[in-house]
Amino acid sequence: MDKTTVVILGMTGSIGVQALEVIQKMQDFEVLAGTYHSNQELAKELSLKFKVVKIIRTSDGYDDIFNELEQTKPDITLVAVPGFVSLPLTLKAIETSKRVLLASKEALVCGGWMVKSALKKTSTQLLPVDSEHSALMQLYEDGIEKILLTSSGGALRDWDIEKLDEAKPCDVLKHPVWQMGKRITIDSATMVNKGFEILEAYELFNIDVSKIEVLLHREGLVHAVVFLRDGTVKLHMGFPDMRVPIAYALTYPKRNYQKTEWPDLSQSRLSFHPVDMKRYPAFFLAYDIANDYAKRTAYNASDEVAVEYFLSDKIKFTDISKVIEKVVQKIEGKPRDLSDLVEVDKKARRLAIEVIECL
Repeated sequence: MDKTTVVILGMTGSIGVQALEVIQKMQDFEVLAGTYHSNQELAKELSLKFKVVKIIRTSDGYDDIFNELEQTKPDITLVAVPGFVSLPLTLKAIETSKRVLLASKEALVCGGWMVKSALKKTSTQLLPVDSEHSALMQLYEDGIEKILLTSSGGALRDWDIEKLDEAKPCDVLKHPVWQMGKRITIDSATMVNKGFEILEAYELFNIDVSKIEVLLHREGLVHAVVFLRDGTVKLHMGFPDMRVPIAYALTYPKRNYQKTEWPDLSQSRLSFHPVDMKRYPAFFLAYDIANDYAKRTAYNASDEVAVEYFLSDKIKFTDISKVIEKVVQKIEGKPRDLSDLVEVDKKARRLAIEVIECL
């Protein structure tokens, strides 16, 4: 039987590596190509270990990726490239693949309407890889009144609020639950990442943001909850292991991935707490900008810039939220297409640097 063909965009990242591990374990797939930004040594190591047919460097541009997708037309493309660039990559993947696994929130955050428009023109499936959105997909049914996404609260969730501006990158990168890349780990501490997830859920499930709730959940076992109109509440529960939603998206609607352990319910303690606006100001901004793609793009772009500056010890941790808020306030307009969004993205990055220079 022919194997399912896969292209992994962002092979050397956390999601890409875990996808390769899942694929090796299930053995029903062939990885035609994987992309990397700059870590050529790791890319070569992974290609040998996991039998990736071709590796493509992306730091010089994305034409080679587009050509590869055009030529191979893979069964599945996993988009796990961080940042705004995930949007054009997702659009191309939808055009050329049978199924797109989306791990890059920014594609829907910045260009949700374009992604959905592209899907309507093809028979391509779009499946979320985020643990929360994968959980929602599995819980979703008619009669939903509201949904709940859970958040760990990030590495600084127990810090004194007055001392947050003293946090260093090494402090923020110690995530209490998940093992992830640097930017997403920082975004978990500001909860900007959860803001992205609100917007992603809004696009994926066509549910108003007023019906999307977020609570802090320290244990990381419950990934999503749906509340049905008849009073029923459904929870999706499992270990915080990204291999599970990756595997489910690869084999959907089947469950072919094998695990040998489950949470011990007799020992499980589940806690849920409201999100503190003083600790996570940038998170709440996502609700205000849900219907404004220009501001949503600025939200992402300014965060990318601010996180980069924080990781370089050029701004304080608490400055990240300040930069985002100020840039989003300055951005106006109604983008019509990808070129418009590219201009918004560029402008927001310039403004972010200007704001940082005035801090």
